[in-house]
Amino acid sequence: MLVLNLLAALALQTAAPAPLSAAAATLLQPREIQLNLDGRRWTCGSDGTCEGRGTGTSQPLIRECRRFVGRLGPVSRFARAGEALTEAEVARCNSTDNGRVPRSPQ
Repeated sequence: MLVLNLLAALALQTAAPAPLSAAAATLLQPREIQLNLDGRRWTCGSDGTCEGRGTGTSQPLIRECRRFVGRLGPVSRFARAGEALTEAEVARCNSTDNGRVPRSPQ
């Protein structure tokens, strides 16, 4: 019985999918940049494709997008954990009333 349990645990471990906490975005104005935002490490390439690694903070997807746009600029795509914003949600995320994420005084 112990051997079967070990084999079952091993099978689950090797078949486990990649973590779904990763996020992705595409900048409308491509630039290379790296930054930490809300518990996620974002890396953007010269083609505008950005990848966010880390668990991030617990917040709605649209809010995370707005905070991202506030720091890095408008996006054409934003997704996290296998869930992507619709075209209308991306437009709302990019809206001018979005506001910038305030920075602490230095």
